[in-house]
Amino acid sequence: MNDDGTLALFLMLGQIANKKSTEHPSVVDGKPLMLSESYDLASSLPESVRNANHAAEGYRLFFVFETYLKDFVIQTLTKDGKEQWWDKIPKDVQTDIAKLENNEEMKSWMALGSRDKSALMTYPQLLRVIEECWNEHFKDVVRDKALIHEARLISHLRNTICHMRSISDEETDRVKMVIKDWFRVVSP
Repeated sequence: MNDDGTLALFLMLGQIANKKSTEHPSVVDGKPLMLSESYDLASSLPESVRNANHAAEGYRLFFVFETYLKDFVIQTLTKDGKEQWWDKIPKDVQTDIAKLENNEEMKSWMALGSRDKSALMTYPQLLRVIEECWNEHFKDVVRDKALIHEARLISHLRNTICHMRSISDEETDRVKMVIKDWFRVVSP
């Protein structure tokens, strides 16, 4: 075999070995989880770190989508800063947010940073605000209430991820599809 053939075979075998080794439960997929400069949790808890790495994509998708929805709701309700959004949201949502705000004050020893009321709105509350304020504020922008229903359907997946469980690739694809649907209709 010539040098090119030997090199190609060597590379191919290396790729196969790498793929097979990452499938082993005691090996993490190359993404460390460092507690300090010298301590990688992957070395002592490889399966947990592998699961965390798998769950990270779903978490990142929800992080971006929920942040987008918060910004979208606030911008839509304030009409480019000309109006107050707080007075337009349902009273029960205002009450819940006020309770969270009080809880945040009691936890002032934690490094949470300054958070305004909008940062305390939960995913279900955001969807409720859009639905409750539909006719006056969101109907012309979102145009299809089915998007709210789709977003509600994936809230269970969001809760699953936020409670430290991973979701299947099929469910991750479902989350991506819902976000794509929103962005197709309401461009970010």
